[in-house]
Amino acid sequence: MTQQRGRELFRSCQGCHNTASDERRMGPSLRSFFGKVTLRNGKHADDENVREIILEGFNGMPSFRYSLRTAEIDDLMAYLHTLTGKPTGAEVPPGVAYFKAYCLRCHNPDSRTSTAPDLRGHYKPENAALIEDGHAGAPALKDWLKDTERRILFEYLKTY
Repeated sequence: MTQQRGRELFRSCQGCHNTASDERRMGPSLRSFFGKVTLRNGKHADDENVREIILEGFNGMPSFRYSLRTAEIDDLMAYLHTLTGKPTGAEVPPGVAYFKAYCLRCHNPDSRTSTAPDLRGHYKPENAALIEDGHAGAPALKDWLKDTERRILFEYLKTY
């Protein structure tokens, strides 16, 4: 199992998944894939659940059960394990980067599949507890972001 072979296999995934930034393409960005607490299906980001998504597909992503051999999936998994970066504010202000990485997948008013409420102009101080402790399948950001990073996210949400 090699990361290099996995990286080569991943080229076919790059049409839908971004790894250079947190920007979404047809599918979610995988730049911080194994750095996330939960996957888009709400399950923990671990080998078993990621392998299941690759084999079975999910939410418009096709199944690769019959397209990839076991060794190729192992190589792909090895490469995916290199995608652990936390979001950075290099491209955009930090609050925007945190929102895109942690909130936008559910709270995206431009998405046809988003079922969570649009947060634009709706931030309330009591929402901070939901963000801190997790809600509706979202992870507790106090377990993932430092206090200063969460405060930056809260300040951004006040202006969103």
